[in-house]
Amino acid sequence: MKTKSSFHLKKWYFDCTTEDGRVLICYAALLHWRAFKVGYVSYIYVDGTGERHHMNKLKTVQEPEIEDKTIRWHDSSLDLSGSWHSAAPPIRTRLHDTDEGYLDWHCMQPAAQCSIRLGNDPNLSGWGYVECLEMTLPPWKMDFNELRWGRFTQANTPLVWIELRGKLNRFWVFDGQASIPVANISEEAIVLPESHKKLLLSEPYVLEDTNKIKETVDLLIRWMPGIDRFTPLHFLSAQETKWRSKGTLLVNDQVENTGWVIHELVKF
Repeated sequence: MKTKSSFHLKKWYFDCTTEDGRVLICYAALLHWRAFKVGYVSYIYVDGTGERHHMNKLKTVQEPEIEDKTIRWHDSSLDLSGSWHSAAPPIRTRLHDTDEGYLDWHCMQPAAQCSIRLGNDPNLSGWGYVECLEMTLPPWKMDFNELRWGRFTQANTPLVWIELRGKLNRFWVFDGQASIPVANISEEAIVLPESHKKLLLSEPYVLEDTNKIKETVDLLIRWMPGIDRFTPLHFLSAQETKWRSKGTLLVNDQVENTGWVIHELVKF
């Protein structure tokens, strides 16, 4: 029988890349831990000049509205509102399942056409992506020390990957709806040998390079006293790097598609 966990995290991730290379990444999360409950919202924005902007707040979280193939989310404290209209079916899978808890990954929109307003900046329109993670155990109990994630959005057959490296190496790669059993994942390429596909990642632009977990825990201490002592030091020291890269999809060594890729590496 599974034990009842005192930890529950639900985290939404939204993004958008425009043709001219602007990037917006948004998070909305709700954490329950013991008797405490707190919400968190944030964004990272790279504007048309390449300048980075970011904001984060602890507050009541407004979850997105989901209607047919459209997801809408807004947050007045961030002065942000947007809509994502799906261009590919959702993907769902359980990434971890033990007596201590589970981690469910709901890729609501592996590819979407999106339109977003952020403050007084020009509206962002382009390809986007939406996922939701729900977990009932702290991530450091999953025994991994590296996390790789990325998405290449295109109509009908987006490419999404997750890799956990540690005591047990695990990965999940989805080519459209198809789960790929054999793949090689790196910061330079995603190689699918059985289907003769290769996604080349070039001209990486650093969107974020920070100790994001420690920064978030430092914010949470006011609302959740003791969470810093509850969190292992190696996890607090994690370095998270996120990139926007140019993606070139090859099939049988011939170019099939190009577009922006958002991908990240977290080292614990």
